[in-house]
Amino acid sequence: MKYAFISDIHGNLEALNQALRLIDVLACDKIICLGDIVGYGPFPNECIEKTRQSVDQIVIGNHDSAAIMKTATTYFNEYAKEAIDWTRKELSAECEAYLESLDLEYLENQFRALHATPNDPEKWNYILTFPDAYKNFGCFSEKICFIGHSHVPAVFKYGSNPSRVLVENGPDVQLSDDYRYIINVGSVGQPRDGDPRASIGVYDDKYESFQLFRVEYDVAATQSAMHKKGLPDFLIQRLEFGK
Repeated sequence: MKYAFISDIHGNLEALNQALRLIDVLACDKIICLGDIVGYGPFPNECIEKTRQSVDQIVIGNHDSAAIMKTATTYFNEYAKEAIDWTRKELSAECEAYLESLDLEYLENQFRALHATPNDPEKWNYILTFPDAYKNFGCFSEKICFIGHSHVPAVFKYGSNPSRVLVENGPDVQLSDDYRYIINVGSVGQPRDGDPRASIGVYDDKYESFQLFRVEYDVAATQSAMHKKGLPDFLIQRLEFGK
C-alpha cells in the first residue's frame, strides 16, 4: 500500500491544491494529514474543507488546537500569535467543530502518525536533532512514527548505527528491518528547509521505502491573498524563501 503524508498546510490553499494534484498523479492509496491545517495562511476554512474532502485520516496540530482555544499561544512568536488571532475570527462554526473532533494520533499497521512528538504529543515539543529523537523512540512501539511540526523533512533512524538524515526531493530512502524510524515529512504550506516548494512524503509498505516529493505552487498568489487579509509582512515574505 502506498501512503501519502502531508503536514503543516497552514491555510495555504494554493500549495494544498498542488500537493493533492501530485498525490493523485502518484496514485497513492491513502492520504494522511499530520496536522496544522490552519495558522499563518489566508484560507483556513477552505483548507479545512478541502482536507476533509480529500484526506483519509487527519490528526490535530498545535496551530489547529490554538485556533479553537485548546492550546495557549504563550510560546508562539508575535507573528504566529497575530495569525492565530486572525484565524480564530475567520473560522466558521462548522470548521471549528471539525478541528474539535480531531485526535492527537493515528495508528495503522506498523506506523504511528502524529503532529509533534510521541512523547507527550499535546505538549507540542520539537524533534530537531538525533538527541531529541532518541528521547522519543521509547514512546512508541511501531516501526515508524511519522511527524511534521518543524517544517523540515528528515529521517531519524534508531539501531546499531543511529543517525539523522535531512531528506530532499529525489531518491527513495530504503527502510531496514534492523532500524526503527521517526520521519518528518516537511510542510505543504510553510516550508522552512530553504526550499519553498510544497513537501509531500510517500511511504510504500510493499517496498519498505520512503520518498520525499516537492511541488511548485503559485507563491505570489498566496502572498497577495495574505496581504489583502492583513496578515503579517514577515509571514508573507518568508514564503518565497522557504524559511
